[in-house]
Amino acid sequence: MPQTYNFAPQFDENCRVWVFIVSRPLTATESAWAQEQLTAFTATWQTHGKDMNATGFVFENLALVLVANEAGVKASGCSMDKINHHIKAIAEELELDLFDRMNTLVLEAGEWQLNRFDASESRPCITAATQRLGDLLFV
Repeated sequence: MPQTYNFAPQFDENCRVWVFIVSRPLTATESAWAQEQLTAFTATWQTHGKDMNATGFVFENLALVLVANEAGVKASGCSMDKINHHIKAIAEELELDLFDRMNTLVLEAGEWQLNRFDASESRPCITAATQRLGDLLFV
């Protein structure tokens, strides 16, 4: 059954997201560890010395997601580099490829499934190009 997420009110559907789809489903232990890493990262994530209003979570054991409300502070190039560095460290620890942009998630019978990109796909999809929280959670 798909997970539900209780976001604070500042994380509306227009918040910016970064999606890193796994190369294989995460185990419960790996998901818990990855969640700890994302929580620690977003608690200290800054851009030009200003705290980002952000959160992160493991989506369905199939993706790592970072969400930023950029209404007050926008992510800069350097702060986005920090995302990639942190996600790369998680990927190395878990022996995953989190940067294969051909990995997608497809909604099949109410469950998200790991899939490869298919331009003719008609089912709801999540890709690394997903940029808004609404595109991820309000399918």
